[in-house]
Amino acid sequence: MTSEELFMLDKKISENRDEVIVSFGAFDGLDEIHRVDAMMFENIPEEIGSYDGHEVNMDDTDGRLFAYGRNAEELFKLMQPMLLQFDFLNKAVIYLRFNKEDGTYSELEFNLSQIE
Repeated sequence: MTSEELFMLDKKISENRDEVIVSFGAFDGLDEIHRVDAMMFENIPEEIGSYDGHEVNMDDTDGRLFAYGRNAEELFKLMQPMLLQFDFLNKAVIYLRFNKEDGTYSELEFNLSQIE
């Protein structure tokens, strides 16, 4: 395979990966976010997915965590006990996006506190 073919294959695979987005409110500084990051990076096996990190507002009012994998539900079930360890995530909204090969997708949205 040429490098261009590999790039296109990688792009197609990444486009079809499911997504887990955790949207949260106020938090107490980046140290707390970095603890979540470290836990996710260390505990999500490659065969299930990958954690991509976070984005936050400069005033610590809200942010999002991003993870991608072959099945959003399976990935979230792995992430859930880790997320529940952090009080600032108690009211987080979870978005699961299931991408299909034909370019369509379905989504599911719920509050983390609803599924304890």
